[in-house]
Amino acid sequence: MAQGNGGVIGPVNTVTAAVNLSAKVTTFNSSGTLTAQGTGDVDYLIVGGGGGSAGAGGCTVSAGGGGAGGYRASGFGPSPLRGSAVPVTKDTEYTITVGGGGSAGGSSASPPNNNSGNGSNSSAFCLTAAGGGAGRQNSAGQAGGSGGGTSYTSGAPGAGNTPPVSPPQGNAGGADNNGSGGSGGGGATAAGAAHPGGTFPSSPGANGGAGAPNTITGSDVTYAGGGGGGAFANAFGPGSTSTGGSGGAGGGGNGGPGNKTGGTPGNAGTANTGGGAGGAGSGGAPSPSGTDMRGAAGGSGVVIVKEPAVSEPATAPGIWTLEEVYDFSLQGEWTGF
Repeated sequence: MAQGNGGVIGPVNTVTAAVNLSAKVTTFNSSGTLTAQGTGDVDYLIVGGGGGSAGAGGCTVSAGGGGAGGYRASGFGPSPLRGSAVPVTKDTEYTITVGGGGSAGGSSASPPNNNSGNGSNSSAFCLTAAGGGAGRQNSAGQAGGSGGGTSYTSGAPGAGNTPPVSPPQGNAGGADNNGSGGSGGGGATAAGAAHPGGTFPSSPGANGGAGAPNTITGSDVTYAGGGGGGAFANAFGPGSTSTGGSGGAGGGGNGGPGNKTGGTPGNAGTANTGGGAGGAGSGGAPSPSGTDMRGAAGGSGVVIVKEPAVSEPATAPGIWTLEEVYDFSLQGEWTGF
C-alpha cells in the first residue's frame, strides 16, 4: 500500500508484505514454460524421448531394441550421474521442451523400409538430454542419448552419450554376434545386453540396459531404460517359440517373441520415462505366409523441476512519520519486519 510522505522529496512509501512459499515440484509431460517463484538454484531431471524399434518380416531376423533417451539430473539419483543445480531469477520465464518418442519402423522384412526413428531431445535451462537411438534390423543401431540395438551380421550397436556430456547421459546398445535375435538398447546406467549369437532353431532376444532411479518428485521412479531385443523362431526347427528380451527398468519395452507361424511386435517404451521400444520378433515361413511386423514407438521424455522454498521479509522503503507507522500498525500492514 502506497502512502504520501508529507511533501518530503524521496521514494514513495510502500509496504511490501513478506513472502513465504514452500518448495515446489513441477512436472512437464509436454513442452511448456516455467516461471520461477524465487531467485536461487533449482534441481532438475531432464530425459529425452526413447528410440523406436524396427519392423521385421516372416523368416527374417528380428530387430534390436531402441535406446533410452538421455538422462540428465542435478540430484536425487545415482551419484555418478549428478550434475549441478542451475540458477534462476524470480518471475523469469524459462522454456521447457519435452521430446517425443522415436517412430516405429514399418511392416517390412528388410531395411530401410522397416527403419525406426530416434527419439527427440528434451531441454531446459540450456541443458539438453538427447533422444535415444533407434533400434534396427540387420543394420546399424543409431547413436543417441543411449544407443539402439541391432541384429545379425550387418549391424553394429548405436553409441550412447551422443553428443558427449559429463556426467554421461547414457550407454551404448548391445552388439549382435551373428544372431538372428536382436540385441538390447542402451539405458541410463547400463549398456544394452549383447546377443550371444545363434540362429537355429531359435534365438531369443537380449535385454535392454537398465535406467536410473530418481526421487525428485518424492517418489522413487526409474527413467530411461533401454528396449529389449526381438526374438527369432525358425519355421522348420523343433522349437515353436523363443522369448523376446526384457526391457530395461525405467520404461524400456519388451522385445517381441519369435514364433514358427510369424513374428510379434515389441512393446512401446513407456510414456514420459524416455524408455526405448522393444524390437519386433520374427519367424515363420517367408512372406506372405509369414507375417511382417511393425516396430514399436519409443516412450516420450519428461522434465521435472524442483524449486526451493522462498522466504522474503516485508519491506517498507521511504520516509515514515511515527503517525504513519502507527496507522499502518492498526491496519495490520506493518508486519513481517
